[in-house]
Amino acid sequence: MKEVASVCGAPAPLLSVRAIEKVFGSRDSVTHALAGVSFNVEAGEFVSIMGPSGSGKTTLLNCVSTIDKPTSGHILINGKDITGLSKRQLARFRREELGFIFQDSNLLDTLTGFENIALALTIKNAPSSTIGAQVQTIAANLGVAEVLKKYPNQMSGGQKQRVAAARAIVGDPSLILADEPTGALDSRSAAVMLETLEMMNQQMGATIMMVTHDSYAASFSNRVLFIKDGALFNEIRRGDMEREDFFARILEVVAFLGGEARHAA
Repeated sequence: MKEVASVCGAPAPLLSVRAIEKVFGSRDSVTHALAGVSFNVEAGEFVSIMGPSGSGKTTLLNCVSTIDKPTSGHILINGKDITGLSKRQLARFRREELGFIFQDSNLLDTLTGFENIALALTIKNAPSSTIGAQVQTIAANLGVAEVLKKYPNQMSGGQKQRVAAARAIVGDPSLILADEPTGALDSRSAAVMLETLEMMNQQMGATIMMVTHDSYAASFSNRVLFIKDGALFNEIRRGDMEREDFFARILEVVAFLGGEARHAA
């Protein structure tokens, strides 16, 4: 993964969210979807964002992903304030620095698995002579080499999500953003997908920020941030805990929040 700029010799956070607010509505009816949210994500972290429906977690993801712009505050990725970029700069930044995994894989139906993954390299103007080897390598690592010649409608849901994960990481982005990546999968496929994300983080050095309702999914991350009413409510770190113990801690906070406690196993 890419190196992060340092300040005074210490590594700067890869992602720094600073007091962002997002306000919807008119003067007579204002909704604060985000109310001064601040946190950092270090390079190599796997962070989950959880909270009840309507808590602001999707709005937060949209702001970090540059799909939406905060009303106030700043978001820095690799030291660059993305809230001040032009549309053209945003498009380039999104293409070069971010990888995306959606609940619905968002693969292009007219392209094979190979072509869907290769597209992420093509739009970055990668040398055509290197694309084939890069796609084959990432597909082998993520266990989807056997579907490279297949179209999305010939793949299972789990295979499509892992192809989407391959597409997200093949271009070596600074940050991978995952939006409910297991939401449309059965429990077995979800478990495989989560193991894939964990491997991408631990063995391939990917920095991942995942929004999820799923406590089991969140237990695969290193840290969980809980959002309530547009503000950070709590944070727990896995540290040396076994994943089962971390899962139990997550369930405790989710139950306190009154949110969903469903899981995939």
